[in-house]
Formats: sequence, C-alpha cells, structure tokens
Amino acid sequence: MKTCVLNLSGNVGKSTLAVHLLGAFAPGSKIVSVESINATSANDVENLEVEELNASRFREIFREIMFNDDVIVDVGASNVGAFMTEMERFKSSVGEFDLVLVPTVPADKQQRDTVTTIDWLARLGVDRAKVRVVFNQYPCQELAPVDRTYEVVMGYAATDGKNKAVFEPYAVVTANEVFELAKDSRKTITELAEDPTDWRAARGEAKRAGDLVALERAMSGQMTHDLAVSAQENLASVYAMLFANPATEAVNGVATAKPRRA
Repeated sequence: MKTCVLNLSGNVGKSTLAVHLLGAFAPGSKIVSVESINATSANDVENLEVEELNASRFREIFREIMFNDDVIVDVGASNVGAFMTEMERFKSSVGEFDLVLVPTVPADKQQRDTVTTIDWLARLGVDRAKVRVVFNQYPCQELAPVDRTYEVVMGYAATDGKNKAVFEPYAVVTANEVFELAKDSRKTITELAEDPTDWRAARGEAKRAGDLVALERAMSGQMTHDLAVSAQENLASVYAMLFANPATEAVNGVATAKPRRA
C-alpha cells in the first residue's frame, strides 16, 4: 500500500498519523518524511524505518515511491508547496498513491487549509476515491457532533467538495493525551497498549517497600496503558475503515467499521 499524508496547514497531526495509524498497523512499511525545518517525530520512534528528504530532492522521493510496495509519505507543512509543484511536473506520481490522507482538526484555519488542499488535489487529477479526510483530534468530551465540530470542512463536503474527496463515513481520531506521552517512550500507541506489565502488582510492591517514586511510576504506567488501549481501539477502527476496502467505501459510503468516539 502506498499512502501519502499531506495538508497545506501545519499542526494537523500528519506525522502522528503516519506513525501511530499507518506505520503501526503496516509493519515493514517505509516512511519517507518530506521535511526541511523540523525533524519528523517518526524518528523518535524505535523500530520504524524513516528516511528524511527535502522536497527539492523529489526525484529521490519519487524513486522511493516507485520502488517500495509499502511506503508512507509524510509531507511536512514546510515542504508541501514544493512537493505539490513537483507532483505537477512529474505527472505520473499522482497515480502511484493508493490513498491520500488529508488530516484536519477543529481549528478554523486548519479546516480552511484542508479545503484548499483538497481543491489542489482535485486540480492535479487525483481520483476522488483516493482522497480521504481524517477528522483528527476530535474533542469527544465536548459531545458536539462531527459535522458541527468540523463545520467548515463539512460545509465544503456538501457543496464544492462533494466530488473531490471522501468525507463519510467519518474517519475520526479522538483527542487523547497518550499521543504526547508516547513521544517520551519512543514507542507507538500499539506498543504501549500491548505492554504486558502488571501495574497493579507493581503498585503493591511499591507500597510494601514504601517506595513512593516506584508507586508514582506504577500509577502513571497504568493510566498511560489505559489511555493507549482506548486510543488503539480508535485507531484500529479507523485503519479498518480506511484500508479494508477503501474503493467500495468511497463509492457506497458504507463503513466497514465504526470509529470509537468516546
């Protein structure tokens, strides 16, 4: 599977999704980070193969896309303009991707940039069925429906964007502080969720020993694990929705799995 994650805007979670949604569920995939200002957060995760290339080296990027059967291209905001220009020059590169993910978040500016990104992909000739919007950082605790939380994008989906991307069924990644906690651990959410440590036993041992530092570590470990399990369930559902049969979903609008929203 060849996947590209991009948005003209920064701070929409492109690298986070490349690592914890795409890379974690497709082990062995190569991650190509197109970045020049900030190092990709994918480099902070152990057991992921990451290559960082500036968009000015598009020929090398294109070779990686053509050579690898399983590749994830994470385009940073600092390089997305140059990357788009190069895709216009190397026209066949458009057809290499099986799926182009466009993450968006509730902030108004990022939603408007999402609309602009989708318009550009449409002008470039990317098949509407391959362009998938991911509603990232959904604040489920606020209990607002998705179409209201992302009303700029959904208004566009009902009008000019109707034939330019797949918006429904909603691919929703809920906000979860474990994504920040994962950075310190150098692990994916999947690895944190599957951690076999018996934190209750560790808590008991710490109490018996009167070790307050170990007790705090055990309590924090349990909470991190719980959050990771919740995030993992959500990510697994979204991944199934995106990749189980994306072409069928795009045509029929029928989800193969429902995202966990709370």
